[in-house]
Amino acid sequence: MWNIVVGPPGTGKTTFLLNEVEKFLEKGTSPGRIAYLAFTRKAAREALERATTKFILDSQDLPYFRTIHSLCYRQLNLKKSDVLSQSDLKEFGEIIGERITGSWSSLEGTPVVLTKADKMLFLENISRNKRVPYKQEWNNGFSDFNWVHFDWFCRSYEKYKNSRFLNDYTDMLERFLESTNIPDLDVLFIDEAQDLSALQWKCVKKLAENATEIFIAGDDDQAIYNWAGADVQQFIDLRGKEIQLKQSYRVPKKIHELANKIITRTKNRREKKWQPREKEGTVNFHTSYEHIDMSSGEWLVLARNNYSLNAIEDFLKITGVFYQRNERYSVRKSLLDAIYAWEALRKDNKVSLKQVKKVYACMSAGKGIQRGKKNLKTADEDLLYDLDTLEKEHGLLVNTIWHEAFDRIGIQEREYLISCLRKEEKITKPRVKLSTIHGAKGGEADNVLVLTDIANSSWVEMGKNPEGENRIFYVAVTRTKENLHVIQPMTNKYFQVAY
Repeated sequence: MWNIVVGPPGTGKTTFLLNEVEKFLEKGTSPGRIAYLAFTRKAAREALERATTKFILDSQDLPYFRTIHSLCYRQLNLKKSDVLSQSDLKEFGEIIGERITGSWSSLEGTPVVLTKADKMLFLENISRNKRVPYKQEWNNGFSDFNWVHFDWFCRSYEKYKNSRFLNDYTDMLERFLESTNIPDLDVLFIDEAQDLSALQWKCVKKLAENATEIFIAGDDDQAIYNWAGADVQQFIDLRGKEIQLKQSYRVPKKIHELANKIITRTKNRREKKWQPREKEGTVNFHTSYEHIDMSSGEWLVLARNNYSLNAIEDFLKITGVFYQRNERYSVRKSLLDAIYAWEALRKDNKVSLKQVKKVYACMSAGKGIQRGKKNLKTADEDLLYDLDTLEKEHGLLVNTIWHEAFDRIGIQEREYLISCLRKEEKITKPRVKLSTIHGAKGGEADNVLVLTDIANSSWVEMGKNPEGENRIFYVAVTRTKENLHVIQPMTNKYFQVAY
């Protein structure tokens, strides 16, 4: 039986699925006959961690808790050496006389590609994921290379892989469809199904043939990966026993009201009725972020495009707010580690040699440490070191506070970090996170700031397909647990959150 689990924002799709897993385990279903497939490695890893903790199992007990690509890799008995690597792409580029970086992933809703060959590689893979001819996708895609060039590239790429018996990630899916090594399953769970490509849907349906019970969870209103080949229509058209999760544990009333106004502009969707939290929440509109008080609380700053985050990043640095942008902290981790180690030393604690080396890297020879001592050649990796030992045996010359002792860090970096500490920012964990909307999917925060300005390419695309932008900004506002702040700039090219 096919069970379609429709989960609006914050309704706990993953929790619901894991509760269903528990029910099957309690009935005696073998863990090795349950498959739980997630869209991303991160989601698959989180589901596996939650399952092993909740059910007191080892990861080996749940061999099919993984991504679809990972499952195909396993069933095909592939090795790492069988998979196309970055060095292989570089070699292929050298053979055909093109520069290929393989950098085509994006958190912005459009592919970030560095070279013409990257664009062709992206388009080649997307064509296969959509299961459409190369020429059809080329007609809808980039215009800065002609069809003859693209056709030659695709044939050369296939020839290169075949000559070296290599598989890219799309090959894994295609080969799995041809394989007879399909796991026998009692239950199949698919999370975030709205993000699956046509090719991934084919793999899911093949797996479903060997399963007794199937749970497909997703939300077509949160389908924002069309640029990467996602086929949301298959989720919309899916038929079976529908289970609607109706209670959001994240979204308060006013944000719920605004979110529904946005998404109901989209006509092609599954109808849903869901309830917000009891909390009222707030919706605030601004023309600039400079007057918003971000001095306390947890914040998520979201933009349609990465470049929109640059100005607010500068603003946060000026105002002394410690933040994280994507995976990068506003202060180098190596410097933070050095500060923690130095403060520990000044409190008469001992630290490892590895930590000492990080401290010494921030000090100049002849000022912070004696010349010739910086390499710590006589130090023992297995020992711990205190301040006194470093002074007597390893050339340490200073014992002042870190921003006086660390003379090798830049003035701007030092002043920014001092400003953060004066404002009692916790530099162990940023309370402000900056991200594109695509990069923040699945995230949440008490306070969410949404920048609504749109790049020209996205503006043009919105004119053709407004439903895509409706879904993107629906995802953005529904990250909010308490207070939503919307910046609608004094320009013509922005998404109108409210009419």
